[in-house]
Amino acid sequence: MLSSWNLYIILSTASREKSKILSKKLVLNALVIILIYIFHKQDSAGINQSLRMEIRLQERKALVQDYCKRHNRHNTVIGRDLRHFLVFRSAKVIYCFIPKVSSSEWKKQLSALVEEDKQIYGDVEKGNLRNNLRHFPRQEVQQMLNNYFTFLFVRDPMERVLSAYKNKFLKDNKYFHRRYGRDIIKQYRLNATQQALKTGSGVTFPEFTKYLVKIRSFNEHWAQFDKLCHPCAVNYDFIGRYENLAEDAPYLIKKAGIDDRVSFPPFRPSNTTAEMLHYYSQIPKQRILQMAKIYESDYEMFGYSFPGRLGAIFNSIES
Repeated sequence: MLSSWNLYIILSTASREKSKILSKKLVLNALVIILIYIFHKQDSAGINQSLRMEIRLQERKALVQDYCKRHNRHNTVIGRDLRHFLVFRSAKVIYCFIPKVSSSEWKKQLSALVEEDKQIYGDVEKGNLRNNLRHFPRQEVQQMLNNYFTFLFVRDPMERVLSAYKNKFLKDNKYFHRRYGRDIIKQYRLNATQQALKTGSGVTFPEFTKYLVKIRSFNEHWAQFDKLCHPCAVNYDFIGRYENLAEDAPYLIKKAGIDDRVSFPPFRPSNTTAEMLHYYSQIPKQRILQMAKIYESDYEMFGYSFPGRLGAIFNSIES
């Protein structure tokens, strides 16, 4: 059984979380979870770990619910873009993927569930075509969202933007160079060479961020979470964080009941504080503030603090 000391530690952990809206309801939820685990007679260490994770998840969900309530954003998914919702029918799981939040790795690891669906339903095509939620009838879409295990992972907005820039503009990605790079260089680079205008390669971080705040052309790799996964319309069972992926991923897999088919490899987050400061110190503070405004809903809805890792830039004396 849990000792009173263990119970105190668990509830103290909850109170120290970033959420500012930990309510009586969350505490009651935690107590219910405690009783469940006591009845299941799990070991004390396992109980503490599971409860800590459950309390963390409840707080993340409460942040989203509070945001949606305050902003009157209880929307419906009907008529919205559902291309980021992947459905695994045999496992009764729905994953809304957000690019640059380990989505490629998740798709790779979840491929075992795609194979299951192929064998059972026989209509899953390469490229996640048939297991995409947008291909199902409206009534079936809502039934799936209500009854399947739904999850998504989010990431600090500024870290995600930097990750998108590095991946799409520093690497040899001809599509992004032609689709976005040529336009960015044409608009924001003085005396651009004909070669740069032709290929669109070599876009700098200051050029990319100026384009982002001026044009506000949101490719999925830097679009707001709200535009991709509609968190005010979907009551997600699991909201994971990129920053906690090493701990969140295995717990999610077990909670979704797919741990016998899916695993997640060891993970080490990218974009260190030094790297963040290196890139963001290249642009004016005002532009960083403009970017923060663009991603305001992501910060508020998922409990990320601003300026976060960029605090040193705003603490400096220079303007």
